[in-house]
Amino acid sequence: MKPLPAVLLLVAGCLAGVSGAWAQATVSVRGDPATGSRIFIERGCERCHSIWGNGGTLGPDFAVAGTGRSLQQLAGLFWNHTPRMIETVRRRGLPWPTFTEAELADLISYIYYVKLFDQPGDPDLGERWFREKRCVECHSVGGSGGRSGPALDGYARYIAPIVLAEGMWNSGAMMQTRQSASGISTPVFVGRELADIQAYLRQASSLGSRDVVMLEPPNPDAGRRLFAVKGCVRCHGASGSGTSSGPDLRAATQRLQVSEIAGRLWNHSAQMAAAMRARAILFPRFQGTEMADVIAYLYYLRFYETGGDARGGELVFTRKGCSTCHAETGQGIGPPLSASAAVRTPLALATAMWNHAPAMYDRTQLERVEWPRFEGEEMRDLSAYLQRLSPGVRRRP
Repeated sequence: MKPLPAVLLLVAGCLAGVSGAWAQATVSVRGDPATGSRIFIERGCERCHSIWGNGGTLGPDFAVAGTGRSLQQLAGLFWNHTPRMIETVRRRGLPWPTFTEAELADLISYIYYVKLFDQPGDPDLGERWFREKRCVECHSVGGSGGRSGPALDGYARYIAPIVLAEGMWNSGAMMQTRQSASGISTPVFVGRELADIQAYLRQASSLGSRDVVMLEPPNPDAGRRLFAVKGCVRCHGASGSGTSSGPDLRAATQRLQVSEIAGRLWNHSAQMAAAMRARAILFPRFQGTEMADVIAYLYYLRFYETGGDARGGELVFTRKGCSTCHAETGQGIGPPLSASAAVRTPLALATAMWNHAPAMYDRTQLERVEWPRFEGEEMRDLSAYLQRLSPGVRRRP
């Protein structure tokens, strides 16, 4: 197995202190990523799956697979790959891992949490972006570059670009004024370019100590509070779903990693500053881990989305063949689901489906029934439909 890369050491350091923050969160958090990281090892997930390339190669790397999907979308993604997984564990003589609802919540929360951390960027590309975006004309690194702006060597202490992004944000108005006066276009960042620049700063810096600074784990609940305190809600709504003055941030940040979200925030900072001035709203500044907390909040907006279309779920129940095995008449292969406690929550449904997957797989093979696959919001809609069938179960705490 490969040695842990630096980014995983950063994740491990953050997970060591994340439990308390998660337990105190008032957003709809379900599951503890620190516990989920232990389950990932104990249940043998690492035999087939990796995190940033560290682990098995038979299955997808969980640090990149499913980025930006909600919890129920991730559950559907896991389900779609279940037949191959069953065949693999049986061929290797391994037991099928089962989970309690709490354990599955911990595991999925961990898998989603590690996506907050970017894989380190490419320093060679970073040098190119640093030059092409004309950062070098104002800022120096390793003693080379402009002097009108501060030297950037100090940012070499960090792997992730979030501290750099925070510094840029706080100095944005001054930077943009100077750039305009000098005829320099304000840089726009695409994809992981900010992560590449951060990697270049680490490589080229003349900073004596390169020891990695472990940041506090980002707290989405703190980010939710900051989102209100800093005035973001006035343009983007209380839940980030958008208003006539600002876009829906759930869609704007979908399937983006931290460096990409940070870059997108910067790209719109000048327009945002002008709009806030027009409305006499103070442009927000961040310190410490505040920007990381806000980004974590934005990152989790879609993850815990609930709801769903019960009518659409009824169509899913029929079209995917669920009604054939789980007929309400009791004449199906499986039990009717209206009386099952497994439908009381979306995660309970996902847990029951996972734990019974081997038996269901064998039955579909015997009956030559196609394995149902879930796309988009189908798992969420299915859960909404099943909960509507069982109102007594749904009301359980």
